[in-house]
Formats: sequence, C-alpha cells, structure tokens
Amino acid sequence: MSKFLAPIHFWLFNKVEIHEDLETDLEEIFKEKYGDEVTSIVNNNIEKYGDRVSDKKLDDIIDQSNIHGWLQNTIAVAETRQASILADLIDKYGDDGLELARNVHRDHAAQNAVVAKATRSADTPEEIYNTINDFILDGMPCDSAGSITKSDADVLEAQSNSCLHINYWKTAGIDPDTMYKLREEWTKAFVSELNPNFIYEVDDKSDNERRSFVYTIKRK
Repeated sequence: MSKFLAPIHFWLFNKVEIHEDLETDLEEIFKEKYGDEVTSIVNNNIEKYGDRVSDKKLDDIIDQSNIHGWLQNTIAVAETRQASILADLIDKYGDDGLELARNVHRDHAAQNAVVAKATRSADTPEEIYNTINDFILDGMPCDSAGSITKSDADVLEAQSNSCLHINYWKTAGIDPDTMYKLREEWTKAFVSELNPNFIYEVDDKSDNERRSFVYTIKRK
C-alpha cells in the first residue's frame, strides 16, 4: 500500500468496483437477450465518458498528488456512464428493458449480500445500515449523504439529506425516478438476502432537484 493511501481510499474504490461490476452484469445479461448491439451501446458510452477502472489496482492508477479529486472524478465517470448506458438500454428496449434492468439490480444486490454476510454481522438495523454503506456508492465520505435519525434493536430510520447523483443522471439524460427505483430495488434485495428478518422501506420522497427522503430498516 502506498504511504499516501489510507484504508478509506481503498474502501471507496471498492465501492466503485462494485458499481462497475453491476454495469458489467447489465452488459452481459442484456447482451444474452438482445445481442451484440448492446456491446455497441456500452462501448459508445465508454468512449463518451471514460473507461471502467475495476480491473486495475488503485495504487497503479490513482493520482497521488490529488487523491481526493481523482476519486471524486472516478465516481462521476462511473455514475454518469452507467446511468447513460441504462438510459440508452431502456430507450431502445422499452418496458422489457426496464424490467430486465430491475432483475439485474436485484440479482447483483443478492450476490453482494452473500459476500457481505460471510464476513460481517448483520443482526441489528444499524449493522445492516453500515453494511449497505460498504457496498453501495453514495458519494465521498466527506459528503455526508445521510444521517441516522432513530436507531434501536428493531428499527433504524435515516434521512437522505440531498441527492449526490442527480447531476450525473441529468447529464446522462435519464429520469431520476427510474434511477431511484433501481437503487431502491437493489437495496431491498440486498437487505432481504443479508438478513431476511429485516426489510428496507423508503417512506417519503421530495422533488428531483434536491431529493430528500426518509428510509427505514426494520424487523419484520
């Protein structure tokens, strides 16, 4: 490990890798159903926004003179490219494409939850909350995307204070509601596999400009 890199940098980069693994799953599963034109859609977006980094070592590619800026830009590229790929796939394949995207998100979440529960305790709502945060990309640690407002043995309530993704989604030209629903599908499936005794629910949503919503992780 480089003396300039800390565990939190590898933690964040791992979440980028997980995000890009989802993109790879989307490409592979859409290609199985729709053929090689899917690869063209993906490659066009890679050319437009930048390539994936998930097959590379962080030490070898990060700009160590600008660690924070490099990570911020890497998140922006990964999120915008994936959102644009989804926009193109849904535009081309319609409702069938959207349903397939939902299935890919659910399957990807469940697979990652299996990985998570092999090494983590997930017996309380707060442990589940922390595990979600280890796997889903939600900005930089300093962004403080959300905060816990209530936590006990049976329920955790959290507030997402603002949307860190909206500008990426606007650039990609995809409906934010679609992306929120896909993230919600992912998180529900992750929690269900991680600990079937708990469920994830989104309680309230505001506007698309500064999306703030309350969500709960609660015992069934």
